[in-house]
Amino acid sequence: MNATAGSATNADEVVRALGTAGVDVLFGFPGETSLPLYLAAQRQSVVRHVLARCPRCAGYMAEAYARITHRPAACDAPGGVGSPHTAPALLEAHNSATPLVFLASGAARRTRGRWTTGECDQQQMFAPVTKQRMRLEVADGLCDRVRAATQHARAPRSGPVFVEIPADLLSAPAPGTPGKPYLPEPPLRACPRRDAVDDVARRVRGARQAVVVAGGGVHLGDATGPLRRLIAATGLPVATTLNGKGAVDERLPHALGVTGAKGSAAANAFVATADCIIAIGTKLGDKSTDGFRWPHPGQTLIHVDADATELTRFGHAGVPVLGDAGDFCRALTAALRDFRYAGADFEPEQPAWDGGLTQLLCERLTDHLADRDVVVADASVASGWAGAALRMRGADQRLITPRGSGSLGYALPAAIGAQFARPDGRIFAIGGDGGFAMAMHEMETAARLNLPITYFLLNNQRLGLIERHAVGLLGGRGVSDGFTAIDWPAIATAFGWRSFRVRDRDDLATRWKEICDGWAPTLVECVVPADEVAPDHTVTPKGEVP
Repeated sequence: MNATAGSATNADEVVRALGTAGVDVLFGFPGETSLPLYLAAQRQSVVRHVLARCPRCAGYMAEAYARITHRPAACDAPGGVGSPHTAPALLEAHNSATPLVFLASGAARRTRGRWTTGECDQQQMFAPVTKQRMRLEVADGLCDRVRAATQHARAPRSGPVFVEIPADLLSAPAPGTPGKPYLPEPPLRACPRRDAVDDVARRVRGARQAVVVAGGGVHLGDATGPLRRLIAATGLPVATTLNGKGAVDERLPHALGVTGAKGSAAANAFVATADCIIAIGTKLGDKSTDGFRWPHPGQTLIHVDADATELTRFGHAGVPVLGDAGDFCRALTAALRDFRYAGADFEPEQPAWDGGLTQLLCERLTDHLADRDVVVADASVASGWAGAALRMRGADQRLITPRGSGSLGYALPAAIGAQFARPDGRIFAIGGDGGFAMAMHEMETAARLNLPITYFLLNNQRLGLIERHAVGLLGGRGVSDGFTAIDWPAIATAFGWRSFRVRDRDDLATRWKEICDGWAPTLVECVVPADEVAPDHTVTPKGEVP
């Protein structure tokens, strides 16, 4: 039975439950079966609904919002006809440990199994890319289960939770009795054992060359402050993974920058020659470990993570420490209170990549970023430039990239989500023309909401990193060098954006103030040569595909 027009439905209970659990923005794209969620959002003021132009991009918006706020975010899609498009965003959240609640309508209970439009087994479909799945079948306990989904999304290891609600249940009248009062529970945290921390301190004191490698878990665990105090007190060299970038001030003399495929050769060399690595909040995946070149048998790996599964995933020899990243940094600072690092020094490299337009862009952004600003980089070459050539001061500056999935088309929708997470900051995005073409429809969303995003489009009229692999690494011919030329500024203007085209360093320098002074959606097409040598190209040895 559907509710009468204007009366409360179970969808109202779902939205109310999200609000009481701390979710304040819901990103989505509607279908007939999920419309009750939209009407419910219109009837209250706690949870704001943001309408995207496709379910995939709504998921990326929510993922970026959660990554920056360190709180669960939510997205929605109509089941079957729209929900499969959200899978790339769920994969990113799953691999990057981003707390996310995904709501999708399901087939009505009375017609399930009778080939209703778009019907599919969503529980099975999303199993590989979510940490938990729920199908809610009755109104009783609806609020409790939705709130439980948000709690589970943020519990270590955090990640996406899928909640399927049959269409007829969403639209049915809400129960007349109020739900139980809700008291938010703090996320569970594992405190590192004192003897484990003392063992780490002993190994650090005895090391010839020690280095801290901070991953994205340092951001998710609100541990940047304790990490910075540890580094300041001990002088330990520190690198970050791409997702960990921004955790420390990269201008410090003992800050290596980013390690791995999206970092620098000098940072990779220092980590590879260290005899003691303290890895905090990182999965130690291929991109972060420079193609699994470390840890190697000659190194002691101290792996700190709040999830015991991550400590045993690869069977690394070394010292596993189960615990919250912030608690570990505080405890290690105390255990090393009379210690100052005196081992091998880090020698920065002279960049081997091109010093042209994109290099100047990274230099200008480094100088321009304020404390609350965010840079979003798309996958591929854009992530390489942001990881190696952009320098962050720490504070609340952030870089976010789709490192968990490597998905193109992330930067624009993620920038929209980031702007909602940081309304007091400026959002700058960097991406190639290939990825931008996959999400350009979200220019309308940014224009409709008047979000002051500035997107630097690196246009080489091809899939740059793919061409590098096909031609430079595999010895074949290009696969994307026949793309049609597109007038990107004209498209931006049609969407209501400000637009610029810059062709060289002088052009960017001349127009920089005009670009940054505007408070409206802005596209800056940077015309870059097809043979531009990006940081990725200088890290990956010839013949290897990272």
